[in-house]
Amino acid sequence: MRTLYLLRVILVSAEALILAGAWLAFLYFGSEFQSLATSLSLNDEVLKYLMLMPTALAVWVINETRVLLQEDKETVRILTDWMDYWKLKAHTWASLGYAVVFAFMSLIPWASKSGIGTGIGLLLFVASIVGQLSLAISVYAARIRIKEIITHVKAP
Repeated sequence: MRTLYLLRVILVSAEALILAGAWLAFLYFGSEFQSLATSLSLNDEVLKYLMLMPTALAVWVINETRVLLQEDKETVRILTDWMDYWKLKAHTWASLGYAVVFAFMSLIPWASKSGIGTGIGLLLFVASIVGQLSLAISVYAARIRIKEIITHVKAP
C-alpha cells in the first residue's frame, strides 16, 4: 500500500509532468530549441550565475524539507503521532528526489562547454528551472500548511 502511494506521488505530480513535457519538447521541437539556443546571446557573467540557480533552489528545497519535518521537538512529536505522517514523508522524499534530478539536469549544460548554446542544453536548463520553481512553491506551501495545522493543534 505504501509503495503504491509513493509511486503515485512520484508519477502523478507537476514535476513528473514537467519532465514528460521536456521529453516531448525534445522529441518534437528539438530543432526549434536548437535554433532558439543559437540565436540567444547572453552575457557570460550573467549566464554563469543563472546556470547555478536551479542548484541553489535545490539546496533551498532540501533545507526547507528538513525544517518541515524537524522544526522543533514539540512539532516533531505532534507530526510523528499523526497517523498520516508516512504520507507527508513520502511527499518529502519525492520532493527531495525531484530536487536532485532537476539539479543534475541543470548541471549538465553548465558542465559541458556548450552550455545553453545547444537546444538540448537550453531545454535541460529551462526544464530544471521550471521544475525547481514548482518544487519550491510546493514545499513552501506545505511548510505554511503544516505550521497552520501545528498552531491549531497546540491551541487549547
